[in-house]
Amino acid sequence: QGFFPKCTAVHWQTDKRGKFKGRAILEFSSEDSAKEALEKSGQCLLDRPIKVVVADPELIKGGKVSLGSKPTEEEKTSPAPAARNRSQQPRVNMTVKPEGCNVVFVAGVSKDVEDEHMHELFKDCGEIAEIRWIFDRNTGDFKQCGCVEFVEEDSVDKAILKAGEIVLGRPIRIKFAQPKGSHR
Repeated sequence: QGFFPKCTAVHWQTDKRGKFKGRAILEFSSEDSAKEALEKSGQCLLDRPIKVVVADPELIKGGKVSLGSKPTEEEKTSPAPAARNRSQQPRVNMTVKPEGCNVVFVAGVSKDVEDEHMHELFKDCGEIAEIRWIFDRNTGDFKQCGCVEFVEEDSVDKAILKAGEIVLGRPIRIKFAQPKGSHR
């Protein structure tokens, strides 16, 4: 809440096992405060660019995004997540953009994904040079991930902000691709 000082509540998004999904829904006391938060989209938090958008009320009402319960007075004044028990902290992918990187790794995509879906997702990021889907060497099964190569290096800075977007009903993970031949 330090990054968004006028935030009144944070609802970390987790899966059924409690694993952090990489996003949260924030509540603000006024529309003006929320508009100020929108201006922080693209800024870095924990050395990663963040994406700030207005939550779709239909998704929240329809139960597709769970807000959880309203925080109690005690929770409102409790320490930020970094000071809580480590197992309760959201996991933030802290990869650093490799020098000259013009490729992003996308994971968690539907088995039905097509190149057109990636072109639509990244249409405002820059020209895509190539999309490579990853298949299991032994079985030939699609591993539900791939790499999207852009013509321009600065396109990946925009593309990384698309992490968590829903494509074919699934939130996709996006991170900077490691250069070929490098070890993680």
